[in-house]
Amino acid sequence: MEATLLIIDDDKSIRKAFSMTLSDSYEVHNASDGKTGLAQLRKQEPDLILLDIGLPDIDGLELLKKVKKKSPDTVVIMVTAFRDIKMVVEATKLGAFDYLVKPVDSHELRLTVKIGLENRALKSRLELQQMADKTRTQSLFSGKSQAMQDIHALVDKIAPSIDTPVLIGGATGTGKGVLAKKIHYQSPNCKGPFISVNCGAISGDLVESELFGYARGAFTGARSDGRKGRFEDAANGTIFLDEIGVMPLDAQTTLLSVLEDRAFYKIGGNKSIKVTARIIAATNLDLEKAVKAGSFRQDLLFRLNVIFISVPPLTERPDDIIPLFEHFMQVFNAKTSKQFSSISPEAKDLLLGYDWPGNVRELQNIMERISLLESGDTILPEFLPFATSQIIAAPGLAQTFHASDLDYEKSKQCLLEHALKKSSGNVSKAAKLLHMAPHKLRYRMKKMGITV
Repeated sequence: MEATLLIIDDDKSIRKAFSMTLSDSYEVHNASDGKTGLAQLRKQEPDLILLDIGLPDIDGLELLKKVKKKSPDTVVIMVTAFRDIKMVVEATKLGAFDYLVKPVDSHELRLTVKIGLENRALKSRLELQQMADKTRTQSLFSGKSQAMQDIHALVDKIAPSIDTPVLIGGATGTGKGVLAKKIHYQSPNCKGPFISVNCGAISGDLVESELFGYARGAFTGARSDGRKGRFEDAANGTIFLDEIGVMPLDAQTTLLSVLEDRAFYKIGGNKSIKVTARIIAATNLDLEKAVKAGSFRQDLLFRLNVIFISVPPLTERPDDIIPLFEHFMQVFNAKTSKQFSSISPEAKDLLLGYDWPGNVRELQNIMERISLLESGDTILPEFLPFATSQIIAAPGLAQTFHASDLDYEKSKQCLLEHALKKSSGNVSKAAKLLHMAPHKLRYRMKKMGITV
């Protein structure tokens, strides 16, 4: 669709010249003063405005404020009769994209308008991507268990405080990175970038240059123009330091200084760069044990651990298993054009009884596998990769059953009753014999009507 331009200038010859230059590529409208320009803006919200600073009825900078308030996404290019650096800086602060000095070369005019519109389109695409990512993040981290509800409540409280570091703990696959994004999208800097850094995937001698960048000529082999680090990339957004527990001690020292001063220096640089990004770290290690082992700085742990959020493993929040599985079912339906709409009772029972060593990530992978290999509208037990090989009994019981030996439901019930009998009705002991969590055993007992 053809972009719409609005020229606001009291000089008729300028309006005519600009229109002749641009009308072959864009839909061009004109206004001879600020009042008329604002009326045009309300009427059609143009994609780009060429705005003269010296209007007869209103100062160009004041009109710029009104334009950006009414239509923040409209690109505004200021047009001035003379180069005034102070004015240019002020216009940029107010949201102007660029400026042109009269007399304006037609080639420069075309190029500046083209770049301005491309920038607007790119910004629009990025915002759409962010909105989609935000929706996915909210859906993925919307558990019904009390543990997840407590985490949601805590995020609501801490999200506005972007200067306060957050440390997330939890086993691999529990969703620490998703939680970090959730915090980001509820923060005041949610429109800024979310930069994720896997500290465990960076060579020890490259961590500091990766995080903080380096100045020109900082070391042999350095790029001639230097390099920005991930903290700079995350300006006015969030930097997520995953696997912080394996960060080398030298880099930990630098990071501690950054957390305390909210500023850093590039390697070989002498200019302090302010940190404007929210800092979130995550680990699947016990950092207190790492401190005792001498692999993690205690003072850094204290500084990171202002707000600590522990994400429980999936096996400790069974109320989330089926909703998450149904969420991934819809996600992969859309990707693979499948029509799965329900989960059979037997498959649900298997899902709830499985230990999920890989947590949410494993659950997601299983649903992806099903969507690629299976078909139909119902998830069946035989679709689950752990179902066919799963031995229903556990070592330590006098009798064992395989899923293929007996009626599936009957074999489970026999096994549970046998375990309870052997443990004299003690649920915790029976669960230990069965190698399952006590809450899972209670769930199955209730479902099967078994009492002790």
